[in-house]
Amino acid sequence: MREKKSFISYLATDDFLPGILVLHESLKNHNPHIPFLVITSDEVSSDTIKLLNYLSIPSKQVAPVNNPNPIINVNRNFRVTYTKLRIFELTEFSKIVYLDADMIVLGNIENLFHAPHMSAVIAGGFLPKNHSWEDLNSGLLVIEPDQRLFNRMIMQIDKLSSIDGGDQGFLQSFFPEWPTEKHKHLDHKYNIPTQYVDSYCHLNNCSLAERSDKILIIHYWAYYKPWKYKQPENNRYHYREAICIWIKHYDMIIESLSKKNIIGGIYDYLNRIHEIIHQ
Repeated sequence: MREKKSFISYLATDDFLPGILVLHESLKNHNPHIPFLVITSDEVSSDTIKLLNYLSIPSKQVAPVNNPNPIINVNRNFRVTYTKLRIFELTEFSKIVYLDADMIVLGNIENLFHAPHMSAVIAGGFLPKNHSWEDLNSGLLVIEPDQRLFNRMIMQIDKLSSIDGGDQGFLQSFFPEWPTEKHKHLDHKYNIPTQYVDSYCHLNNCSLAERSDKILIIHYWAYYKPWKYKQPENNRYHYREAICIWIKHYDMIIESLSKKNIIGGIYDYLNRIHEIIHQ
């Protein structure tokens, strides 16, 4: 019987490489005994794959799963998001914990491997104003891969709607019973959106600086990613703190790469990102 487990993430394009590197670094710091695998789309460059190999980050290119929704009607970043569904056919593992590339881990999360299949967080649902939210956020998923399940998904892709035009909306339609399956609803500490981090800290009397078990995963969701633009002006203390934590990890990665005398190609891109976020 399979008993192999792994953390998994998905790299759709080179643009999200900084996120993958920081996620990997954070997992290595807090969960060093669990392997990490990055599945990649065919749009990821060979330079990026070479860098992942150089850094001993295992990767596996998977075949594309086409987004059936009209691209003009969805976020352009969702063009290759359905390929993420390939995680459901990683049957070389008995259980996986999937994390989006725009996440950072702040503590030990190995206990997630004891959670049932399709466990996830109603991210942001802890706020009183979001009390009506009941659907899963696909940024963090606990999955027991099953080829037959994946095959059923493929058969339904053109039939089921996706409210957001991406994999999350599809999964919400494919698992319509999930909102009532309370045993699959993970604690909010496993998927705290930066948008709501100040409210979360206030409601739970905690701080990112404390490194308490009340905050284990930060999700830099939506449009702004820490590596894409200079840090925006924002007077929310914990939001700024969350961004600074990500940047601190990235700084250490760039410093390490600079000592390895890596030049050109994808390293130039990573270094430009480093310069932009410190302007």
